[in-house]
Amino acid sequence: MKRQTHTTHQEQEQTAALQQSAQQQTAVEFATAEEMIRHDAALTPVPPVVAGRLHESIAREPKPASARPWWQRWFVR
Repeated sequence: MKRQTHTTHQEQEQTAALQQSAQQQTAVEFATAEEMIRHDAALTPVPPVVAGRLHESIAREPKPASARPWWQRWFVR
């Protein structure tokens, strides 16, 4: 006598979802290390503490003396 297994609709959906998520996780190949770093940076959130310290540091930087390009400051008077 063979034992028949009956799966519920919910179990079938869960199995299908697991198979689909496994198929979506594919390897990504990068041409350069810079591409890999940019990809990782896009997926990694910056901690709020670090973001706050960065904004404070940028605010403390001195403002540029003039909006003119460097070559105009040297050659045009």
